Amino acid sequence: MKHCVLCILALLLVVACKPTVPSEYIQPDEMEDILYDYHVAQAMSKTNGAVAEYQKQVYVDAVLKKHGITEAEFDSSLVYYYTRADRLKDIYAHVSERLNDEAKLLGAGVGEISRYSQYSATGDTANIWNQTSEVLLIPRPTQNRFDFTVKVDTTFHLGDSFMFQFMSEFLYQSGAKDAVVCLLTKYEGDSIIQTVYHASVEGLVQVRVPANRENKLKEMRGYIYLSNGGDVSDTRKLMYISQLQLIRFHDKEKWKGNDIAKKDTIIQADSLQRIDNPGGPVPDTLRRRVFGRRPGGTPIRPVEGATLHRVEARPAVIKEVR
Repeated sequence: MKHCVLCILALLLVVACKPTVPSEYIQPDEMEDILYDYHVAQAMSKTNGAVAEYQKQVYVDAVLKKHGITEAEFDSSLVYYYTRADRLKDIYAHVSERLNDEAKLLGAGVGEISRYSQYSATGDTANIWNQTSEVLLIPRPTQNRFDFTVKVDTTFHLGDSFMFQFMSEFLYQSGAKDAVVCLLTKYEGDSIIQTVYHASVEGLVQVRVPANRENKLKEMRGYIYLSNGGDVSDTRKLMYISQLQLIRFHDKEKWKGNDIAKKDTIIQADSLQRIDNPGGPVPDTLRRRVFGRRPGGTPIRPVEGATLHRVEARPAVIKEVR
């Protein structure tokens, strides 16, 4: 009983020590609902084609009015969460999950992200990403860039190609949305290929790295960088990245051809060993030497009683029968 009481007290102490959001800011649960409605409103605005900025603001104002808060309160709360990126990241993780569930209820098909989610880290097609699956970027120093390095091991083959992909969501009040996605692949011989992509819209982002069939991969690294879009004002700007994946594709035809060539080499080596080793056992079919052929094409065998004791390593001489 005494032990149970101590455990309960320790649990209460941990809960009490957990930092809370000051009352002047929007609380996490309410912020989650606001951000969810915000992204739904942004999606609705895109269904009308090209929408002017003032029309987008109408949707934002409708969301704020629904929750009974002002734009100033919303912005000040976001600034507070900016300094606590882990908490804002947790909020966005819930928002992203709700948006995906809502899309499925509306009949959304399986996209490229879900298509490769079933693959493990092995096989001809494999999802080799083993790092964080969610990233929150804010165009501020130390918060505007995500760097990563991919470990290259024996499962990587010559001729592999890659696809780096993720889902993106933006929350911008002003400035151009621009996230730079860069992949650097270093191959044997110290040749480096840089693949760059600019992401500026919400949804699926895919960056493809073509196969290098001449040199084997030694190192792969990259980064995602969120710029301020030319706007230095302290307005709401952030990018939430989820479902990060790095898909590796083996060149099936190349490795299939290599396997066939390897088998042919083994067969050829085995055949040479049989011929060049007269002291070893020789199949009976090799002892039945053909001396020539009759006009009809029937082989002429040695006369009865003749015996061949060994097979010469040089090519057989065929005697012509006239």
